[in-house]
Amino acid sequence: MRTDGQTLRGNEMAIPHVDLESVKEWAKATFTKERITEAALCAATVGVTGMVVFSLHRAMENYVIMGF
Repeated sequence: MRTDGQTLRGNEMAIPHVDLESVKEWAKATFTKERITEAALCAATVGVTGMVVFSLHRAMENYVIMGF
């Protein structure tokens, strides 16, 4: 069987050609300062909420809450 020389053999991996300028332009257009700030605020909110829920869970395991 003859091939054109572009066929992969075995476990070889094809790495496509990437135009870095187009990637840079896409990143500048996509990752604006506003979006980065919004993502940071969301991550901080999720982190703080998780800490509060975990703390409440631990408190309910270890302490008897009177009145319930």
